[in-house]
Amino acid sequence: MRTRTKITTALAAGTLAAGLLAGSAGTASADVTPRSCYGSAKNFSTTNKVWPAYPNWATTTPNCADVNVKATIGANVTACFDQGPGRPHKCYPQRWLSQGVWDTAVTDVSNGKKFYLKFDRNTSGKIAY
Repeated sequence: MRTRTKITTALAAGTLAAGLLAGSAGTASADVTPRSCYGSAKNFSTTNKVWPAYPNWATTTPNCADVNVKATIGANVTACFDQGPGRPHKCYPQRWLSQGVWDTAVTDVSNGKKFYLKFDRNTSGKIAY
């Protein structure tokens, strides 16, 4: 009798676990996973040492807290943000970007802010913001 109880208990536990796994698998596909910062990176290439090319602006997203650049060559970069109609752009101090590694052009940016980057030379690479 004791063996039968152990087998019944084990089968019940297995059935319960299988039901929980099947239930969670169904809801997992319905979840929306946010994109990571670097996972949302885009290719960029400068025109006249500016990205994006004038008169365009890039807009910060909730994917990243910073503007991150992975340049193909080392370069100095200045990030400038739109302050609204009739107001001058706010440009942050110049930063050095090392070749082939992720560096920040500017940190702690708010979502939905329009910006552009000025480089000291033409370059290309990846940008995440």
